[in-house]
Amino acid sequence: MAFRVQQIDPCRVFVRDIDAAIRWYSETLELQEFVRWKLEPVMTGSGGTMLALFQAKQDSANRSTGKETAPGWHRVAWRTDRQGFEQAQEHLSRLRIRFRGPIDHGRSHSIYFEDPDGNFVEITHNLE
Repeated sequence: MAFRVQQIDPCRVFVRDIDAAIRWYSETLELQEFVRWKLEPVMTGSGGTMLALFQAKQDSANRSTGKETAPGWHRVAWRTDRQGFEQAQEHLSRLRIRFRGPIDHGRSHSIYFEDPDGNFVEITHNLE
């Protein structure tokens, strides 16, 4: 192979309200705003993983009503360690954010939830 991939930078996320999304991702995942272009996108992230927040069109549908089999990205997964995984569940519960899981995938455990715009989010940790 001619090169090695280092990380995802960034994952594009379309939201109804960029400022509200920045607040939600900061409060929920403790992401930090790094760069803001004139209008959009706004780069937010942690640990070298970045989201690029774009303004969704007014008539766009909520992704949570879409089908998982539709083409395109369906989830952003954030990896943490075992302690961080347990703390994330407690944190989401305190924020009253409903999540599914933990799900045992054999080699990892994950929890799943949605941001206010219906974008799917996963927090995972490897068992190894």
